[in-house]
Amino acid sequence: MRQSGTWKGTVMDINELHTMMLDMAVTERRLPRAIRVQKQASWPDYPTEWMGYGWTQQGEVRLRPTGDQIDAMDEAHGMLMAMDQDTRRLIMAVAHSAVGRDRGPRWSKLAHILGLNDPRIVKRNYRDALTKMYYRSISYRPLHEAE
Repeated sequence: MRQSGTWKGTVMDINELHTMMLDMAVTERRLPRAIRVQKQASWPDYPTEWMGYGWTQQGEVRLRPTGDQIDAMDEAHGMLMAMDQDTRRLIMAVAHSAVGRDRGPRWSKLAHILGLNDPRIVKRNYRDALTKMYYRSISYRPLHEAE
C-alpha cells in the first residue's frame, strides 16, 4: 500500500516490488550530482533567475525528489541490502535500464552486459530475484520500526 510516495509496513506483491525498484531508480537519477561544475565565472551572460531557463541553450531544470520519495528510496535500499551482491546488481541494472522507457528494460542490452546469450535468461533471473525479495520482505522490518 502506498501512502504519499512511501511504502508503509505492508506486505507487497511482486509487481509492487518491481514498481518500488523503478521508483527508486527514478529517485536516484533525480538526486543532485555529487560534483557540481559551475561556469558562472567564465560565462557571465547565463540567466541567474529560475524563470530565465526556458530561453537559453541550457538544458532542462533538474527536478529534485521530495522527502517522501527519498524515504521510499531508503526503504528500497534497505530491502536490497538483504540480498546477495549479484542479485542487487541485477535488480539495480534492470531498474536503471527501465527509467524513462515506456517499453520497460532493455533485456537484450542487459544480457550483453551480463555476458548471457539470451535476454530471456535475464528476465527469468530478474523474476527469481524479485521472488526472493518478496519472501525476504515478509520478515523485513525497517530500522525505524525495529526499535
